[in-house]
Amino acid sequence: MQQFDVVILGAGFGGSLTALLLDRIGLSVALIDRGRHPRFSIGESSTPIAGYLLKSLSEEYDLPQFQPFCKYGTWQQRYPDLACGIKRGFSYFSHEPNQNFQAKLEHGSELLVTANHSDLLADTHWYRADVDHFFAEEVQKSNVVYLDQTEVNLKRSDEWSIRGERLGDRVDIRAAFLIDATGAAGMVPEALRIERKTDFQTNSRAVYGHFENVTPWSEILNQKQVDQSDYPFDCDSAALHHVLREGWMWQLRFNNGITSTGFVLESDQNEVSAEQIWGELLNRYPSIYSQFNGASIIAPESGLCITNRLQRGWKECAGENWALLPHTAGFIDPLHSTGIAHTLCGIERLVELFKNYWRQNEFTEALAAYSESMQSELALIDELVSCCYRTLNHFDLFTVSTLFYFAAVTSFEHLRCLEGDRPLFLCADDAGLKQAISDWLVLVSRIQLEGDCDSDEIKLAVFKAEQLLKPWNRVGLFHTRSSNMYHYTAAPESEPR
Repeated sequence: MQQFDVVILGAGFGGSLTALLLDRIGLSVALIDRGRHPRFSIGESSTPIAGYLLKSLSEEYDLPQFQPFCKYGTWQQRYPDLACGIKRGFSYFSHEPNQNFQAKLEHGSELLVTANHSDLLADTHWYRADVDHFFAEEVQKSNVVYLDQTEVNLKRSDEWSIRGERLGDRVDIRAAFLIDATGAAGMVPEALRIERKTDFQTNSRAVYGHFENVTPWSEILNQKQVDQSDYPFDCDSAALHHVLREGWMWQLRFNNGITSTGFVLESDQNEVSAEQIWGELLNRYPSIYSQFNGASIIAPESGLCITNRLQRGWKECAGENWALLPHTAGFIDPLHSTGIAHTLCGIERLVELFKNYWRQNEFTEALAAYSESMQSELALIDELVSCCYRTLNHFDLFTVSTLFYFAAVTSFEHLRCLEGDRPLFLCADDAGLKQAISDWLVLVSRIQLEGDCDSDEIKLAVFKAEQLLKPWNRVGLFHTRSSNMYHYTAAPESEPR
């Protein structure tokens, strides 16, 4: 039998990084995974604050090998063989069913929001098969005990008993503390019979896969003679969103020829197959169909993935001798690319608890605060995403709904990067911001219930939104001269040397 201070279940990048950080502060750590790397995974789009958090963690805990992942330029320079994609920001294009994409006056069907000044400073899309594998290999170079291809059962008393089998050999481990990084599997809350959360505002599901030979959206726009001269960046060098009546589609392009893409749709009904849903949606939106004429799915090997309702969570996220990383604590929707940054934010907070309070009386109280922070952050993400779904049929209002997210994230970036403050993720502990988002959600929910609204009502709603967000509008959102083309929104930074 082996004894550890901490055992972590799940060797995605979050579990691996947490293991390395805990090892750095002197704890004995084991990392256990039921599978093996490399493997297909989604959740790939990074953001400026994710880069900042990873840089901060790698500096504080002396893990310089991870710093190049913070920006596209340094990634390409240091790890050219690890696939990734360039992400200059977010791009959105609104479609009507059974019609080709139509560009409207003053970019009325387009929105581009820039996150960084240049390609060198760009964020990235993480090709998770490569990145997660790299993180796991770094674990194997450390003092952490790494067990992949391992099936275990959990039993909790004063400590955790973790028993199972690895490649025919018995596994028998004891741990003083258990961290769950298994995501949707939720092994720890399942073992503890924690109650699931069900009170979500958002209700969506997804159909997705990795494709090759997807025609860039900019080429389709060129074919339709859509003017892109005042775009702040190449619209494909982004988290590209096609905004539909039924939901939206993501496209994330990697530099190995692969594009991660999926439809995220309102409702949680799975009456038909993934292939039928995919085919029907491409046929309904002919301009998107043009992108996939000649494309083929290459991962996973089983074909398109389809989910039930994406929204999930637990009513407790930590206890006396256990804790959940953010992606295990809950998930809302990929719309705002919050996954990587939220995971890093949670890792930072949890490792600090170990650093400051391990084996001390304050540890249990600190874990309770960690649990509450997860609930607050997920609730805020839920409302931000739900606002966008409520406004799918009115792109002007959908655009404003995205600005509530950009106000929250840029406020968080400024507080962390420029002012040295430590708010919760997306400023989820800012009561005023939370109230502004809730007020907007109430307003757009009413408009959605009423059905069609005229231009005057839309203008009034936009004006109301601008007033609500004034205290957090640090980057010129709603600027009348931008015409939905935002040329820079993130906290200042310099070119890498």
